[in-house]
Amino acid sequence: MLRRWPIPIAIAVLLAVVMGAFFLAPRSHEVVLHLGDQRGATRAILEAAGELKNMPYKIEWDVFPVGAPLIEAMKAGAVDFGYVGSSTMTFGLASGAPLKVINVWRIDGPGSGMLVAGNGPIRKVADLKGRRVAVVRGSPGHLLVIEALQQAGLTPRDVDLIFLSAGDAKAALASGAVDAWAIWDPYLAIGERQDGDRVLITSDQVAGEVECGVATDAAIALKRPELLDFIARFRRANLWAQAHPEQAAEVYARETGVPLDIARIVRGRMHVDVLPEVTDAAIAAHQHAADIYAQIGLVPRLDIAKVYDRSFAIVDR
Repeated sequence: MLRRWPIPIAIAVLLAVVMGAFFLAPRSHEVVLHLGDQRGATRAILEAAGELKNMPYKIEWDVFPVGAPLIEAMKAGAVDFGYVGSSTMTFGLASGAPLKVINVWRIDGPGSGMLVAGNGPIRKVADLKGRRVAVVRGSPGHLLVIEALQQAGLTPRDVDLIFLSAGDAKAALASGAVDAWAIWDPYLAIGERQDGDRVLITSDQVAGEVECGVATDAAIALKRPELLDFIARFRRANLWAQAHPEQAAEVYARETGVPLDIARIVRGRMHVDVLPEVTDAAIAAHQHAADIYAQIGLVPRLDIAKVYDRSFAIVDR
C-alpha cells in the first residue's frame, strides 16, 4: 500500500535525509583551513618533509613578515591558525582577541638575538645604556631586550626603545639611526652574514619564550579534526628536518627566498620541538613573559592558563 505523508512531514523527512547526507559526506571538499605563516617558514618545512601531499582538506596560506599582523588577521576572521611567539600572543590577548593556544613548540638554540654594528663601540648589553634599540613591539625581540637589560642591571627606561617593522629596523641599523636591533631568524642570520653585524646576545642566554600554535574560537568549534591533523603533520615535519638538515635548508631557501647559506644557518641552529600536547612548563614560560610586560605597564595582568586549550593532544603514528 502506498503511504501518503502529510506535506509538512514529508518535507521534514526530506530535509532530514538531505542534511544527514550532508553531515555524513566526506569533509575534504568542504573544509578550507586558512593558515598564517611568517615568511613561509611553516609551509617550507611541511613542503620539505612531504607533509602537504594527500591532504584530506584544503589549505590556503597567508604570509606575514612578523607575528603581529598575523594575529590581527586572526582577529578579523581571515586566518584560522598560525604560530607566533608568546610575546606576540600576549599583546593579542591584551587587545581582546578571541583566540586560544592549542599547541606549543620550543626552540633549542638562538632563535632570536640582538644585533649591533660590527665595527661599533657596543660590546656588552650594559653598553646599551642611553642608546637607541629597535624592536617589533610585542615580539620575541621585545622580550629579549627587556630580559637582557634586566640581566645587565638595567631597565627599559635606560634605553630608547624604537618600535619599527623588521624592514625599517634593518635599514635603521645600517644607517646608524639606531644602535641595536633585536630580531629573529632569518633576519638575524642575514644581519650576521650579509650586513656584517655582530650578535650581542641571543635568546638562549635569557629565559626566552615558547612558540604558540594559535587558533580562533570559530576554527576550534568548526575545524577541530583539521587542526589536529595539521599539528600532527607539523610535528612530523620538524622531526624529519632534524634528520635531514640539508634538504630542509634547500626547501626553506626556495620557499622563503633567502639565500641557501642563510637557510643553512637558520636550519642548523633551529632545533624545533613541536610538543604533542600543551605542558605546564609551556604555560609557565608564557605566564613569565606576560608578567614581565605587565610589570612595566605594557599590558594588564593576564591569567595565561585560561587561554590554553589542552584538548588538542596528538598521538604520534
